[in-house]
Amino acid sequence: MNVATLVLALLHAQITGEPVSPYPDATKFARGIYSEAEVGAVMFVGEARTPMGTGAAVGARVGYDLFRWAAVQVHTFGSSHVTHFPRMPQSGQLLQLYQGTVELKLTARFGQIAAAAMGGAGMARLSTNLLGTAGLTDPDVRNLPVLLGGLTVDYHTLSRHFSFGLGGNFAKYQRLFTTGAVAVTAFARYTF
Repeated sequence: MNVATLVLALLHAQITGEPVSPYPDATKFARGIYSEAEVGAVMFVGEARTPMGTGAAVGARVGYDLFRWAAVQVHTFGSSHVTHFPRMPQSGQLLQLYQGTVELKLTARFGQIAAAAMGGAGMARLSTNLLGTAGLTDPDVRNLPVLLGGLTVDYHTLSRHFSFGLGGNFAKYQRLFTTGAVAVTAFARYTF
């Protein structure tokens, strides 16, 4: 191919459409069944703050997007705490808190960013009656009804299935003599 032929070919080249945007189209993000894994910390507020301390937490969610803006989800969550009761035998003990809740999640999307508010109810279980012996619950109470609400912000990647985010929630344990607990977590989400 000589230079004249190449120049003629370039002169006759046509642009057939706009260039493809490097940013994903939020309407094409996957919807339906999703799962999330989270890791973070839980801190009790009120009377149990000092005795329970801040504990490490892990959790998982499985949900279904009913609409782009609403989903229902099942949430399992657990945290581990070292107790601090000065001059008492309960001090220095490990205590785990496990909970399962059913939640409603409402989401607003802004391109690749999504902000959500959620609320739900379920049951929590203490690994021991340690708090009953220290007066933070009635004696021998291990199962606690729980109500919770929270906010999340997540960033959707260029893949239509993955997003990552940060979340915070407040849980009120009905039979635990304290104001409640605040959890802060980072999570990864995969939508099938």
